[in-house]
Amino acid sequence: MSTNDQRLFEIACSFPALRFKGVDKGNIPGITPTDFYDLDLSNYLYEGGGGVLSHGEFLILEALLNLCNPDIHKLFNLGEALQILDPDNMQALCNAIVRTYNRR
Repeated sequence: MSTNDQRLFEIACSFPALRFKGVDKGNIPGITPTDFYDLDLSNYLYEGGGGVLSHGEFLILEALLNLCNPDIHKLFNLGEALQILDPDNMQALCNAIVRTYNRR
C-alpha cells in the first residue's frame, strides 16, 4: 500500500458516516484497507450504486476523490458540504483537507 492510499483510507475511516457504512471493512467500492482506487470509487458514485447513499455520504466520497486527485475529480462542492454535513462529519472533512494540503 502506498502512503497516499494509506492516508486516504485513514481519512475515509475518520468520517462517522462512512464508518457506519463499513468503510473500514471494505464495504465501499474503491476503498479497501490495502488500496484506494479512485476510478473504481468514481464509477460507483456516478455510474453504479451511488444512489443508495445519502446526500452527505455522496458529498464525503466526492471530497475523497477530490483529495485524491483534484485534477481529475472536480465535482466536489465545499459550499454544498457546509450546508449538508453534520458537525462531526464536517470536522472530519476539515481535518482531511488540512491533512492533505499540509503534506504538500
